[in-house]
Amino acid sequence: MESTAFFEKKIHLTAQDLNQLKKTPIDQLLLVRAREQLENKCSEHGFVLPGSVQLISRSMGYFEAARFTGDAIYYVKLQGSVIYPVDDSRVTGKVIRKNKMGLYVNYRDAIRISIPRDLHLGDMEYDMVEVGDTITIEMKRSRFAINDPHILASGLFISKEQTEKEQEEPSEEVVSSSTPIMVPASSSEEEEPLAL
Repeated sequence: MESTAFFEKKIHLTAQDLNQLKKTPIDQLLLVRAREQLENKCSEHGFVLPGSVQLISRSMGYFEAARFTGDAIYYVKLQGSVIYPVDDSRVTGKVIRKNKMGLYVNYRDAIRISIPRDLHLGDMEYDMVEVGDTITIEMKRSRFAINDPHILASGLFISKEQTEKEQEEPSEEVVSSSTPIMVPASSSEEEEPLAL
């Protein structure tokens, strides 16, 4: 689901940005602008993870004729990590809402997954899930548009992940006795031990 994607973008630097050239290199200014445009939102390749965009190369830069904005235009090549949901892939996310419709799960602040209650009627493990629990989901369908704050998806509940507290608690076990129990018999029969 997570992969590296390459982008070609047109970036404008204003006169105010160009004033920072005294202290900051041009590549750093372009990278900051590129991160503002791409990161933490959806692109044509999927959801771009924050802090992953890197500058590969840039053009010389020029001023547009007849626009009179004073902005310098640069064409840049970038690479970044993206999340693109794949059908039937399993992910682990945190439940952020639970209502009559079902569960709403957050996966890495990139994908919001809706899990319908009607597909899990009678499933006790599903009914025991509460807000804040971590669960495993099998993704089914997803959709997004460029600049969306996250990807919308639907999926199926697979299992609930155990928390550290649940793992530390010893489970209750039924102790079976291997000692035979004597059952009184009629006077004509001998007493035989019965094992349970």
